Amino acid sequence: MSSNLKMSVDLFGIATAISGIVHGDQDRSAFVKNLMESTFYAAGQQYNVMVFNLGQNYDERFNGVKSYSSAVYQNLTFGIWVFESGEFTNQGDGGWINWAFKGRFERNGNHVKFNKP
Repeated sequence: MSSNLKMSVDLFGIATAISGIVHGDQDRSAFVKNLMESTFYAAGQQYNVMVFNLGQNYDERFNGVKSYSSAVYQNLTFGIWVFESGEFTNQGDGGWINWAFKGRFERNGNHVKFNKP
């Protein structure tokens, strides 16, 4: 398995916390869930987290972004956001293989509204 991690903004040291899972040997849905959980706890359970397959279309309107990074799993790039509030619409396929999120949210199908923690 080929994978890597890139951090653009890292206010919490999240890159260190999740770098181990990027190199782990797991299936894609486990990889996505593990990124979500590891990021959520690395951010002190204080913010919302979204992990999304960037190969799909989406609409993102996040406020108070604290961290953004990307991780590659078998040539698929996943965006990883840590943020205060906002909205996200998945315009592609759902399921754990393409997205995962955690925090304070209300979901209506492929649209998620995140509230401030």
